[in-house]
Amino acid sequence: MEHLDLNGRIEAINKLKAAGYEVGILIAPVIFVENWKELYLELIQRLQKSLSKEVKKDAFFEVIFMTYSYVHTKINEEAFPNAIELYDKNLMTGRGKGKYWYKEEIREEGKKFFIENLNKYFPNNKILYIV
Repeated sequence: MEHLDLNGRIEAINKLKAAGYEVGILIAPVIFVENWKELYLELIQRLQKSLSKEVKKDAFFEVIFMTYSYVHTKINEEAFPNAIELYDKNLMTGRGKGKYWYKEEIREEGKKFFIENLNKYFPNNKILYIV
């Protein structure tokens, strides 16, 4: 399957809605890198600008924060040797053997950010969940 860039994905969402399908937009995995707010705000603004009126009427959103595991990291390191290191002990906490997720205060900041900005740019759309 051919990899679609963001423009291709937006075009596909617009075509699906035009064909009568219910559409949802999954923002995942959300990774809290140094300038994450600017990057995700840019994404939200781009979606608002590029999605059709029909999509913006009733599309729903789902947001999933990245989780980290040593097993997945080893697999990814082999497949993507130049990828950035995703584990940050200052931002993450244990969630089981070899598994980590963002600390609660980081997750709350992320939830607040996405609720505020999705509601601002997509006031008529539901957010099904942010996890």
